Amino acid sequence: MSDEEQRIAEIESLASIFPDLLEETTDKQLVFKFDRDIGMTINLPEDYPSISPPIFELSGPYLRREQKEVLHNSLNDVYIENIGFPVIFNWISLVQDFIRDLPEEVAEPSHVADDVVTPMAEEIDDMNIRHGEVLTDRKSAFQAHLAEVRSKEDVDRVMRILKSNTKICRATHNITAYRYMTEINGKPIHHHDCVDDGEFGASSKMLELMDRMKADNVMVVVSRWYGGIHLGPDRFRHINNLTRQILSDNNYGPKKS
Repeated sequence: MSDEEQRIAEIESLASIFPDLLEETTDKQLVFKFDRDIGMTINLPEDYPSISPPIFELSGPYLRREQKEVLHNSLNDVYIENIGFPVIFNWISLVQDFIRDLPEEVAEPSHVADDVVTPMAEEIDDMNIRHGEVLTDRKSAFQAHLAEVRSKEDVDRVMRILKSNTKICRATHNITAYRYMTEINGKPIHHHDCVDDGEFGASSKMLELMDRMKADNVMVVVSRWYGGIHLGPDRFRHINNLTRQILSDNNYGPKKS
């Protein structure tokens, strides 16, 4: 079936299975309302489910920040496990289970904005790691992560935080490159290294790009979840493009005059 046919079939199925939860529906957007005042809006790209993921927004004024982070990460995990296939039924079932497991407590509404991108790391993120958007291509998924680093201890700490997240830990490859500077007796010392993690040749290309951009005191990790279809050299293009994008988005590299 085409993407459009799969979306239509999925929407019809969801409407029949969850009639009390589905508040609004079009061919491009679904709005669900759950117990505990939790809402979920899902936008459907034209190339979903074969290529792009559906885009979700959560609302839950009575949820604490950490509860929102758990739900957000769990939804991302479900998508990664089902790349290329309809996923919304699994998402709705997951939200229902999440709500059933919530403690029975009366809480003041949380003032955390619903569109805030929550950090993926489950260990306390004291390195202010930033996360890029997920890119999908033929069922493989890629995501870049960035942090400021000024020592090897910082580098190791960032990796511990990232790998404490189950989704990132399960990635087929976590390709890494970093550059930072120290001083010894007033002389600048450049430190750099890269790790392919099985994606041979990818990390050196990342490091070369960081060198050309003169991006210092920064570490980039690109996670790849292999989807079963070989991408050839396209995978290196995706890894480099995501590296460049997250560096630019965080003001690394030459400053424009």
